[in-house]
Amino acid sequence: MDAFFFAPAEAPAVRMFRIALAGMLAFVFWPRGSGPAAKVLRHPVLAELYESIVMTPTYWGVILVVLALFAIGWHSRLGAVLLFLLLFPLNHLERGIQSGHVMLVALGCFAWLRSGERALRTTGPGPIWPIQLIRLQLTFVYALNALWKSTPHYLSGDALVGMSERLPNFIASFSDGYWHVGPLAIPVAVAAVASTLTEAFLAVGFWFPRTRRYAVVAGVAFHLVLQQIVRIFMLDLATMFLYLAFLLPFTPRAAAMPNPRSDRGIEP
Repeated sequence: MDAFFFAPAEAPAVRMFRIALAGMLAFVFWPRGSGPAAKVLRHPVLAELYESIVMTPTYWGVILVVLALFAIGWHSRLGAVLLFLLLFPLNHLERGIQSGHVMLVALGCFAWLRSGERALRTTGPGPIWPIQLIRLQLTFVYALNALWKSTPHYLSGDALVGMSERLPNFIASFSDGYWHVGPLAIPVAVAAVASTLTEAFLAVGFWFPRTRRYAVVAGVAFHLVLQQIVRIFMLDLATMFLYLAFLLPFTPRAAAMPNPRSDRGIEP
């Protein structure tokens, strides 16, 4: 547990993740013409604040400046806090609440690392536990979905049939009990079981070096297929972004995989 939470994180990986995080935050939170959510509009004061401040080009100009400073590592912890506060209102628009939540949690965890360029050159980024929290978030997303799907109603395909008939964000139609992919007719029950098993595998597969590459391939393929069935806005991209927490070398290979032939600690 000590190595899991308190091993020192590697500065190059922290730097790459910080830059990627800044870019992904800009991509996910860009309004794209979306207005405030209904729960915001129900409050006249909040609706006025969104119209006069949050939804203005000036507000986004400030966000872009802070994102740029965060990306180059200038007072990164302060930048992370400011970004969290500035982006939080944008997580209450009509679309993108789930994907925004994933990214805000990742930003909040990453803020505990010393990721500024001065710190990376002197004291280092600190212990790896904030990255472990981001990894655990990815595990939680997949594990919760797999758990929710592990019911007879879902595994039989009945839940998917009902959702495809009622929910407007479903692209595929399962009304006849089959998922039609070109000339293929796949029983919905098969698709339901396959998606559940895939997410269960993704919840644990990233944690083991031998299965990590297979988890990446399975995860990308799963989300590509999912895009042909249902529209979930940015959630799939935000989820796949968290793969970087496992793929970047935050821990030296020598530290993560001790050499059994090392003479350290061996009595002559």
